[in-house]
Amino acid sequence: MSDEKQSPATPSFAGEFRHKVEGRNRITIPARWRFEEEVEIFLLPKQARRCITVLTRAELEKVKSELRERLTPDERLDVLETIGSTIRQTTLDKGGRITIPDEFCKAFKIAREVVLVGALDRFNIWSIADYEANKPADPVRRDAHMRKAGL
Repeated sequence: MSDEKQSPATPSFAGEFRHKVEGRNRITIPARWRFEEEVEIFLLPKQARRCITVLTRAELEKVKSELRERLTPDERLDVLETIGSTIRQTTLDKGGRITIPDEFCKAFKIAREVVLVGALDRFNIWSIADYEANKPADPVRRDAHMRKAGL
């Protein structure tokens, strides 16, 4: 799918939602996070944070572009190989459902319910237990990051 198809109607991923995991590891994302059409999205496992980051093609292209600016060629190759070997493509269908690969469900202990956490240009999928364990507990640190970002 081309970037132009997703860019104009790309939603802003805001909020926090709990959703059930249906048969075949499908989850339904919130209505306001959906696109007008079926779109290709990318699931990137984040082992250190214990979540799955969901990226649109446009956002993935933006990440690749930023890597060119910030990393040496060897560092960039390492990161691109890591992303390329772990990322999985899937489709967000017209009903707002995505399927989480079995290997991700096992690795992140995703079973009955997940937490979807918006991050504006992407969102994260967490098991309930991992989200509760990793939820930022330090509001002072979080506020310092917000101030540094100019917010």
